[in-house]
Amino acid sequence: MAAIGRVWSACDVGSGAAANSLALAAIAPVVWLAVTLSWVLVCGSVGRVHRGAALVAGALLNAWLLWFSVVWLGVLDSYPDPNCPGNVPAWWPRLIPA
Repeated sequence: MAAIGRVWSACDVGSGAAANSLALAAIAPVVWLAVTLSWVLVCGSVGRVHRGAALVAGALLNAWLLWFSVVWLGVLDSYPDPNCPGNVPAWWPRLIPA
């Protein structure tokens, strides 16, 4: 959620900090539930066989969920902004597609 907030702040999304934090407060339980379910499913299925593989799979799945939530929720394609060309902030790593 902090990464989404920083993307929105860098690209001047919304009319103020209160509007942005209300949207993040509404999105936070959904992202939290997705992360929790991913750990439950990975540790419940892979963790029975090999605990180390479950930790690696869980970490990779959480990294993907972080990328997905920042790119899908944070980078708004429909929000024109001259501060962020292509709606991607300048600090975003070029190696990670957005």
